[in-house]
Amino acid sequence: MRKKLIKTLAILLCLLFITILTAIAIGYWYTHPGRGPQLKIDPNEKAYVEEVSGTMVLHLKGSPYEMGYQHGVLAGDQVRASFAHLDKLIEEAKDEVGLSRFAANLLLDTVYAMCSKYIPERYKREMEGIADGAGVPLQLVRRCNVLSVVTERGCSSFAVFGKATGNGKTYHGRNFDWVMEGGLQDTTALILYEPDGGIPFASVAYLGNVGVVSGMNMEGIAIGQIGAVSSDTRLDGLPLMLLLRSILEDAHDLDEATGIIQNARRTVGYNYVIADGDAGEGRAYETSANHCVEFRDNDPKETVEYAIPIEGAVMRSDEAMDQTVRSFQRCANGYPNMPYGSNSYDHRYKGMATRIQENYGKIDENVALEITKAVAMRGSNLHGVVCNCTDREIWIAHAKGTQDAWKQPFIHFDLKELFLPPEQRANK
Repeated sequence: MRKKLIKTLAILLCLLFITILTAIAIGYWYTHPGRGPQLKIDPNEKAYVEEVSGTMVLHLKGSPYEMGYQHGVLAGDQVRASFAHLDKLIEEAKDEVGLSRFAANLLLDTVYAMCSKYIPERYKREMEGIADGAGVPLQLVRRCNVLSVVTERGCSSFAVFGKATGNGKTYHGRNFDWVMEGGLQDTTALILYEPDGGIPFASVAYLGNVGVVSGMNMEGIAIGQIGAVSSDTRLDGLPLMLLLRSILEDAHDLDEATGIIQNARRTVGYNYVIADGDAGEGRAYETSANHCVEFRDNDPKETVEYAIPIEGAVMRSDEAMDQTVRSFQRCANGYPNMPYGSNSYDHRYKGMATRIQENYGKIDENVALEITKAVAMRGSNLHGVVCNCTDREIWIAHAKGTQDAWKQPFIHFDLKELFLPPEQRANK
Protein backbone atom coordinates (compact mmCIF):
# COMPACT_ATOMS: atom_id res chain seq x y z
CA MET A 1 0.00 0.00 0.00
CA ARG A 2 2.79 2.38 0.95
CA LYS A 3 4.70 1.61 -2.26
CA LYS A 4 1.55 2.26 -4.29
CA LEU A 5 1.06 5.63 -2.54
CA ILE A 6 4.68 6.60 -3.17
CA LYS A 7 4.34 5.59 -6.80
CA THR A 8 1.14 7.65 -7.15
CA LEU A 9 2.79 10.69 -5.55
CA ALA A 10 5.78 10.30 -7.87
CA ILE A 11 3.47 10.22 -10.89
CA LEU A 12 1.60 13.30 -9.65
CA LEU A 13 4.85 15.17 -9.05
CA CYS A 14 6.05 14.19 -12.49
CA LEU A 15 2.79 15.42 -14.06
CA LEU A 16 3.04 18.65 -12.08
CA PHE A 17 6.61 19.16 -13.26
CA ILE A 18 5.60 18.49 -16.86
CA THR A 19 2.66 20.92 -16.50
CA ILE A 20 4.93 23.64 -15.12
CA LEU A 21 7.47 23.12 -17.91
CA THR A 22 4.68 23.19 -20.50
CA ALA A 23 3.27 26.40 -19.03
CA ILE A 24 6.74 27.99 -19.08
CA ALA A 25 7.29 26.88 -22.68
CA ILE A 26 3.89 28.20 -23.78
CA GLY A 27 4.49 31.45 -21.90
CA TYR A 28 7.90 31.85 -23.51
CA TRP A 29 6.46 31.11 -26.96
CA TYR A 30 3.62 33.61 -26.41
CA THR A 31 5.88 36.44 -25.22
CA HIS A 32 8.51 35.78 -27.91
CA PRO A 33 6.60 35.96 -31.22
CA GLY A 34 8.39 34.77 -34.33
CA ARG A 35 10.28 37.07 -36.67
CA GLY A 36 11.30 37.41 -40.29
CA PRO A 37 14.71 36.64 -41.81
CA GLN A 38 17.88 38.60 -41.26
CA LEU A 39 19.05 40.31 -44.45
CA LYS A 40 22.42 41.58 -45.66
CA ILE A 41 22.13 45.35 -45.94
CA ASP A 42 24.68 48.03 -46.74
CA PRO A 43 23.55 50.78 -44.32
CA ASN A 44 25.49 53.45 -46.19
CA GLU A 45 24.02 52.75 -49.63
CA LYS A 46 20.87 54.85 -49.10
CA ALA A 47 21.16 56.26 -45.56
CA TYR A 48 23.46 58.70 -43.82
CA VAL A 49 23.89 60.78 -40.66
CA GLU A 50 24.70 64.47 -40.42
CA GLU A 51 24.83 67.07 -37.68
CA VAL A 52 22.70 70.18 -38.14
CA SER A 53 22.85 72.95 -35.52
CA GLY A 54 24.18 70.49 -32.96
CA THR A 55 21.42 67.94 -33.68
CA MET A 56 21.87 64.44 -35.04
CA VAL A 57 19.83 64.16 -38.25
CA LEU A 58 19.42 60.55 -39.34
CA HIS A 59 18.34 59.97 -42.96
CA LEU A 60 16.66 56.59 -43.55
CA LYS A 61 15.44 55.30 -46.89
CA GLY A 62 14.11 52.06 -48.37
CA SER A 63 12.13 49.04 -47.21
CA PRO A 64 11.03 48.67 -43.57
CA TYR A 65 13.85 46.25 -42.74
CA GLU A 66 16.39 48.43 -44.56
CA MET A 67 15.37 51.55 -42.61
CA GLY A 68 15.48 49.65 -39.34
CA TYR A 69 18.91 48.23 -40.09
CA GLN A 70 20.24 51.64 -41.16
CA HIS A 71 18.86 53.08 -37.91
CA GLY A 72 20.50 50.36 -35.81
CA VAL A 73 23.92 50.59 -37.46
CA LEU A 74 24.28 54.34 -38.03
CA ALA A 75 23.04 55.28 -34.55
CA GLY A 76 24.08 52.08 -32.78
CA ASP A 77 25.69 53.65 -29.71
CA GLN A 78 22.71 55.94 -29.14
CA VAL A 79 20.23 53.09 -29.69
CA ARG A 80 21.99 50.97 -27.08
CA ALA A 81 22.04 53.95 -24.71
CA SER A 82 18.33 54.45 -25.31
CA PHE A 83 17.59 50.89 -24.19
CA ALA A 84 19.75 51.43 -21.12
CA HIS A 85 17.50 54.40 -20.35
CA LEU A 86 14.44 52.21 -20.90
CA ASP A 87 15.84 49.81 -18.31
CA LYS A 88 16.24 52.75 -15.95
CA LEU A 89 12.61 53.76 -16.56
CA ILE A 90 11.50 50.23 -15.76
CA GLU A 91 13.54 50.40 -12.57
CA GLU A 92 11.74 53.67 -11.73
CA ALA A 93 8.42 51.84 -12.24
CA LYS A 94 9.10 49.85 -9.07
CA ASP A 95 8.47 53.00 -7.05
CA GLU A 96 5.68 54.42 -9.23
CA VAL A 97 3.51 51.36 -9.80
CA GLY A 98 5.06 48.74 -7.54
CA LEU A 99 6.26 46.42 -10.32
CA SER A 100 9.59 44.62 -10.14
CA ARG A 101 11.84 44.78 -13.21
CA PHE A 102 10.96 41.17 -14.07
CA ALA A 103 7.22 41.85 -13.74
CA ALA A 104 7.44 45.08 -15.77
CA ASN A 105 9.35 43.36 -18.58
CA LEU A 106 6.92 40.45 -18.55
CA LEU A 107 4.02 42.91 -18.73
CA LEU A 108 5.55 44.68 -21.75
CA ASP A 109 6.31 41.37 -23.46
CA THR A 110 2.74 40.22 -22.87
CA VAL A 111 1.28 43.50 -24.14
CA TYR A 112 3.40 43.26 -27.29
CA ALA A 113 2.15 39.70 -27.84
CA MET A 114 -1.45 40.88 -27.39
CA CYS A 115 -0.93 43.79 -29.81
CA SER A 116 1.09 41.81 -32.33
CA LYS A 117 -1.72 40.88 -34.70
CA TYR A 118 -2.76 44.54 -34.99
CA ILE A 119 0.77 45.82 -35.70
CA PRO A 120 1.46 46.09 -39.46
CA GLU A 121 4.14 43.73 -40.72
CA ARG A 122 6.19 46.66 -42.02
CA TYR A 123 6.68 47.97 -38.46
CA LYS A 124 7.58 44.53 -37.14
CA ARG A 125 10.22 44.22 -39.85
CA GLU A 126 11.62 47.65 -39.04
CA MET A 127 11.92 46.66 -35.37
CA GLU A 128 13.79 43.54 -36.45
CA GLY A 129 16.11 45.68 -38.58
CA ILE A 130 16.91 47.96 -35.63
CA ALA A 131 17.68 44.97 -33.40
CA ASP A 132 19.90 43.34 -36.03
CA GLY A 133 21.69 46.58 -36.91
CA ALA A 134 22.35 47.66 -33.33
CA GLY A 135 23.04 44.16 -32.01
CA VAL A 136 20.37 44.35 -29.29
CA PRO A 137 17.69 41.81 -28.31
CA LEU A 138 14.53 42.21 -30.41
CA GLN A 139 12.47 42.09 -27.21
CA LEU A 140 13.93 45.45 -26.14
CA VAL A 141 12.80 47.11 -29.37
CA ARG A 142 9.34 45.61 -29.07
CA ARG A 143 8.98 46.74 -25.47
CA CYS A 144 9.86 50.32 -26.42
CA ASN A 145 7.09 50.44 -28.97
CA VAL A 146 4.26 49.36 -26.64
CA LEU A 147 5.10 51.65 -23.71
CA SER A 148 2.24 53.96 -24.71
CA VAL A 149 -0.26 51.16 -23.96
CA VAL A 150 0.71 50.95 -20.29
CA THR A 151 1.61 54.55 -19.45
CA GLU A 152 -0.08 57.85 -20.32
CA ARG A 153 1.20 61.32 -19.46
CA GLY A 154 -0.10 64.88 -19.71
CA CYS A 155 0.81 66.78 -22.87
CA SER A 156 -0.68 69.66 -24.86
CA SER A 157 -1.22 70.51 -28.51
CA PHE A 158 -2.84 73.21 -30.65
CA ALA A 159 -3.24 74.23 -34.27
CA VAL A 160 -3.89 77.76 -35.56
CA PHE A 161 -4.77 78.74 -39.11
CA GLY A 162 -6.87 81.07 -41.25
CA LYS A 163 -8.06 84.20 -39.43
CA ALA A 164 -6.13 83.32 -36.27
CA THR A 165 -2.74 83.82 -37.91
CA GLY A 166 -1.21 87.00 -39.21
CA ASN A 167 0.13 85.53 -42.44
CA GLY A 168 -2.40 82.90 -43.46
CA LYS A 169 -0.06 80.04 -42.60
CA THR A 170 -0.92 77.00 -40.48
CA TYR A 171 1.02 76.40 -37.25
CA HIS A 172 0.98 73.35 -35.02
CA GLY A 173 2.41 73.44 -31.49
CA ARG A 174 3.00 70.45 -29.28
CA ASN A 175 4.57 69.60 -25.89
CA PHE A 176 5.62 66.07 -25.05
CA ASP A 177 5.47 65.96 -21.26
CA TRP A 178 6.69 62.72 -19.73
CA VAL A 179 9.12 61.40 -17.11
CA MET A 180 12.63 62.85 -17.35
CA GLU A 181 14.20 60.56 -14.76
CA GLY A 182 14.84 57.85 -17.36
CA GLY A 183 17.16 60.09 -19.39
CA LEU A 184 15.49 59.65 -22.79
CA GLN A 185 16.39 63.27 -23.54
CA ASP A 186 20.00 62.11 -23.94
CA THR A 187 19.16 59.92 -26.98
CA THR A 188 17.34 62.31 -29.30
CA ALA A 189 17.56 62.80 -33.03
CA LEU A 190 15.62 64.22 -35.93
CA ILE A 191 14.90 61.22 -38.16
CA LEU A 192 13.99 61.87 -41.80
CA TYR A 193 12.23 58.86 -43.32
CA GLU A 194 11.80 58.13 -47.01
CA PRO A 195 9.89 54.83 -46.91
CA ASP A 196 9.30 52.81 -50.06
CA GLY A 197 5.72 53.54 -51.11
CA GLY A 198 5.11 55.96 -48.24
CA ILE A 199 5.16 59.71 -47.61
CA PRO A 200 8.51 61.21 -46.55
CA PHE A 201 8.25 62.49 -42.98
CA ALA A 202 10.25 63.86 -40.04
CA SER A 203 10.10 62.30 -36.59
CA VAL A 204 11.27 64.12 -33.45
CA ALA A 205 12.64 60.91 -32.10
CA TYR A 206 14.14 58.94 -29.27
CA LEU A 207 16.50 56.49 -30.93
CA GLY A 208 15.53 52.84 -31.04
CA ASN A 209 11.83 53.51 -31.65
CA VAL A 210 9.85 52.68 -34.77
CA GLY A 211 6.83 54.59 -33.50
CA VAL A 212 6.71 58.38 -33.28
CA VAL A 213 5.37 60.90 -30.79
CA SER A 214 5.95 64.19 -32.68
CA GLY A 215 6.60 65.13 -36.28
CA MET A 216 5.37 66.30 -39.66
CA ASN A 217 5.21 64.77 -43.12
CA MET A 218 5.95 66.39 -46.44
CA GLU A 219 2.24 66.64 -47.23
CA GLY A 220 2.09 69.20 -44.40
CA ILE A 221 0.42 66.94 -41.81
CA ALA A 222 1.66 67.55 -38.24
CA ILE A 223 0.70 65.43 -35.23
CA GLY A 224 0.33 65.82 -31.48
CA GLN A 225 -1.22 63.56 -28.85
CA ILE A 226 -2.25 64.01 -25.23
CA GLY A 227 -2.64 61.21 -22.69
CA ALA A 228 -6.20 61.24 -21.34
CA VAL A 229 -6.53 58.55 -18.67
CA SER A 230 -9.73 56.58 -19.24
CA SER A 231 -11.45 53.47 -17.92
CA ASP A 232 -12.45 52.53 -21.48
CA THR A 233 -9.27 50.67 -22.41
CA ARG A 234 -7.92 47.46 -23.87
CA LEU A 235 -4.44 45.96 -24.07
CA ASP A 236 -4.78 44.40 -27.51
CA GLY A 237 -4.70 46.91 -30.34
CA LEU A 238 -2.45 49.26 -32.28
CA PRO A 239 -0.10 51.08 -29.86
CA LEU A 240 -0.33 54.87 -29.96
CA MET A 241 3.20 55.51 -31.28
CA LEU A 242 2.58 53.22 -34.25
CA LEU A 243 -0.80 54.82 -34.93
CA LEU A 244 0.91 58.22 -35.10
CA ARG A 245 3.61 56.73 -37.34
CA SER A 246 0.89 55.50 -39.69
CA ILE A 247 -0.62 58.98 -39.91
CA LEU A 248 2.70 60.52 -40.93
CA GLU A 249 3.55 57.74 -43.37
CA ASP A 250 0.11 57.30 -44.95
CA ALA A 251 -2.06 60.43 -44.56
CA HIS A 252 -2.04 62.96 -47.40
CA ASP A 253 -4.75 65.09 -45.77
CA LEU A 254 -6.92 65.39 -42.67
CA ASP A 255 -9.63 63.09 -43.98
CA GLU A 256 -7.10 60.28 -44.36
CA ALA A 257 -5.69 61.03 -40.90
CA THR A 258 -9.22 60.91 -39.49
CA GLY A 259 -9.82 57.53 -41.10
CA ILE A 260 -6.64 56.11 -39.59
CA ILE A 261 -7.64 57.22 -36.07
CA GLN A 262 -11.25 56.10 -36.42
CA ASN A 263 -10.50 52.70 -37.94
CA ALA A 264 -7.58 51.73 -35.70
CA ARG A 265 -8.14 49.29 -32.88
CA ARG A 266 -7.25 51.85 -30.20
CA THR A 267 -5.93 50.83 -26.79
CA VAL A 268 -6.10 53.55 -24.11
CA GLY A 269 -7.39 57.11 -23.82
CA TYR A 270 -5.71 59.78 -25.94
CA ASN A 271 -6.66 63.11 -27.46
CA TYR A 272 -5.06 64.32 -30.69
CA VAL A 273 -4.56 67.60 -32.54
CA ILE A 274 -3.60 67.28 -36.20
CA ALA A 275 -2.94 70.09 -38.67
CA ASP A 276 -2.89 70.19 -42.48
CA GLY A 277 -0.76 72.95 -43.99
CA ASP A 278 -2.10 72.59 -47.53
CA ALA A 279 -5.75 72.68 -46.48
CA GLY A 280 -5.10 75.40 -43.89
CA GLU A 281 -7.01 73.48 -41.24
CA GLY A 282 -6.66 71.65 -37.95
CA ARG A 283 -8.82 69.12 -36.12
CA ALA A 284 -9.00 67.66 -32.62
CA TYR A 285 -9.91 64.09 -31.76
CA GLU A 286 -11.02 62.67 -28.42
CA THR A 287 -10.66 58.93 -28.13
CA SER A 288 -10.80 55.92 -25.88
CA ALA A 289 -10.74 52.25 -26.84
CA ASN A 290 -14.31 52.24 -28.15
CA HIS A 291 -15.11 55.90 -28.81
CA CYS A 292 -13.73 58.52 -31.19
CA VAL A 293 -15.14 62.03 -31.72
CA GLU A 294 -13.75 64.55 -34.22
CA PHE A 295 -13.89 68.33 -33.66
CA ARG A 296 -13.18 71.24 -35.99
CA ASP A 297 -12.48 74.86 -35.11
CA ASN A 298 -15.31 76.76 -33.42
CA ASP A 299 -17.22 73.48 -33.40
CA PRO A 300 -20.90 73.69 -32.35
CA LYS A 301 -20.45 70.30 -30.65
CA GLU A 302 -18.34 72.02 -27.96
CA THR A 303 -21.33 72.80 -25.74
CA VAL A 304 -19.86 72.05 -22.30
CA GLU A 305 -19.34 75.12 -20.15
CA TYR A 306 -15.58 74.65 -19.90
CA ALA A 307 -15.03 74.57 -23.69
CA ILE A 308 -13.44 77.61 -25.37
CA PRO A 309 -14.22 77.29 -29.10
CA ILE A 310 -12.25 79.62 -31.38
CA GLU A 311 -12.51 80.15 -35.13
CA GLY A 312 -9.25 79.16 -36.80
CA ALA A 313 -7.94 77.23 -33.80
CA VAL A 314 -8.21 73.85 -32.10
CA MET A 315 -6.42 72.85 -28.90
CA ARG A 316 -6.54 70.00 -26.41
CA SER A 317 -5.09 68.81 -23.16
CA ASP A 318 -6.63 65.93 -21.12
CA GLU A 319 -10.32 66.76 -20.68
CA ALA A 320 -12.79 65.71 -23.37
CA MET A 321 -15.53 68.02 -24.61
CA ASP A 322 -17.62 65.06 -25.76
CA GLN A 323 -19.49 63.80 -22.72
CA THR A 324 -19.48 60.16 -23.74
CA VAL A 325 -15.68 60.17 -23.94
CA ARG A 326 -15.50 62.34 -20.81
CA SER A 327 -17.72 59.91 -18.87
CA PHE A 328 -14.90 57.35 -18.92
CA GLN A 329 -12.12 59.80 -18.03
CA ARG A 330 -10.26 59.76 -14.73
CA CYS A 331 -8.01 62.68 -15.73
CA ALA A 332 -8.60 66.41 -15.12
CA ASN A 333 -10.40 65.79 -11.80
CA GLY A 334 -12.31 62.86 -13.31
CA TYR A 335 -15.92 62.61 -14.46
CA PRO A 336 -18.43 63.91 -13.40
CA ASN A 337 -16.29 66.68 -11.88
CA MET A 338 -15.51 69.82 -13.83
CA PRO A 339 -11.85 70.15 -14.87
CA TYR A 340 -11.45 73.60 -13.28
CA GLY A 341 -8.44 73.79 -10.98
CA SER A 342 -6.59 70.92 -12.66
CA ASN A 343 -3.19 71.48 -14.24
CA SER A 344 -4.61 70.09 -17.47
CA TYR A 345 -7.34 72.70 -17.72
CA ASP A 346 -5.98 75.80 -15.98
CA HIS A 347 -2.38 75.66 -17.17
CA ARG A 348 -2.57 73.83 -20.48
CA TYR A 349 -6.02 74.03 -22.15
CA LYS A 350 -7.03 77.47 -20.88
CA GLY A 351 -3.41 78.62 -21.24
CA MET A 352 -3.47 77.83 -24.95
CA ALA A 353 -6.93 79.28 -25.53
CA THR A 354 -6.23 82.53 -23.68
CA ARG A 355 -2.97 83.18 -25.52
CA ILE A 356 -4.52 82.37 -28.89
CA GLN A 357 -7.31 84.86 -28.16
CA GLU A 358 -4.85 87.53 -26.96
CA ASN A 359 -2.80 87.23 -30.17
CA TYR A 360 -5.69 86.53 -32.52
CA GLY A 361 -5.06 87.60 -36.10
CA LYS A 362 -1.33 88.08 -35.60
CA ILE A 363 -0.01 84.62 -34.70
CA ASP A 364 3.23 83.66 -36.44
CA GLU A 365 6.01 81.22 -35.58
CA ASN A 366 7.28 83.44 -32.76
CA VAL A 367 3.89 83.63 -31.08
CA ALA A 368 3.33 79.90 -31.63
CA LEU A 369 6.67 79.24 -29.93
CA GLU A 370 5.77 81.43 -26.97
CA ILE A 371 2.41 79.67 -26.55
CA THR A 372 4.13 76.27 -26.67
CA LYS A 373 6.68 77.29 -24.04
CA ALA A 374 4.07 78.87 -21.75
CA VAL A 375 1.84 75.79 -21.49
CA ALA A 376 4.55 73.12 -21.15
CA MET A 377 4.40 71.04 -17.98
CA ARG A 378 6.97 72.25 -15.47
CA GLY A 379 9.46 69.58 -14.42
CA SER A 380 8.50 67.01 -17.09
CA ASN A 381 8.74 68.75 -20.49
CA LEU A 382 10.79 66.31 -22.57
CA HIS A 383 10.39 68.18 -25.83
CA GLY A 384 8.50 70.98 -27.51
CA VAL A 385 7.80 71.22 -31.25
CA VAL A 386 6.32 73.95 -33.44
CA CYS A 387 5.58 73.26 -37.12
CA ASN A 388 4.92 75.71 -39.91
CA CYS A 389 2.86 73.17 -41.81
CA THR A 390 2.44 75.47 -44.81
CA ASP A 391 6.16 75.85 -45.50
CA ARG A 392 7.35 72.52 -43.97
CA GLU A 393 9.47 74.18 -41.29
CA ILE A 394 9.92 72.83 -37.79
CA TRP A 395 11.34 74.19 -34.50
CA ILE A 396 12.45 71.70 -31.85
CA ALA A 397 13.68 71.93 -28.25
CA HIS A 398 14.69 68.97 -26.05
CA ALA A 399 15.18 68.83 -22.31
CA LYS A 400 18.77 68.98 -21.12
CA GLY A 401 19.52 66.86 -18.09
CA THR A 402 16.73 67.71 -15.69
CA GLN A 403 16.05 71.12 -17.26
CA ASP A 404 12.79 71.35 -19.21
CA ALA A 405 12.69 71.68 -22.98
CA TRP A 406 10.78 74.98 -22.82
CA LYS A 407 13.86 76.56 -21.22
CA GLN A 408 16.10 75.53 -24.14
CA PRO A 409 16.67 77.21 -27.51
CA PHE A 410 14.28 76.00 -30.21
CA ILE A 411 16.32 74.87 -33.23
CA HIS A 412 14.91 75.63 -36.68
CA PHE A 413 14.93 73.08 -39.52
CA ASP A 414 13.75 73.62 -43.09
CA LEU A 415 12.53 70.17 -44.11
CA LYS A 416 12.35 71.07 -47.80
CA GLU A 417 16.10 71.67 -47.67
CA LEU A 418 16.96 68.78 -45.36
CA PHE A 419 15.26 66.20 -47.56
CA LEU A 420 17.55 67.24 -50.42
CA PRO A 421 21.00 65.61 -50.71
CA PRO A 422 23.57 67.92 -49.03
CA GLU A 423 25.20 68.84 -52.34
CA GLN A 424 21.85 70.13 -53.71
CA ARG A 425 21.00 72.43 -50.80
CA ALA A 426 20.99 76.18 -51.15
CA ASN A 427 23.02 76.58 -47.95
CA LYS A 428 25.49 73.78 -48.63
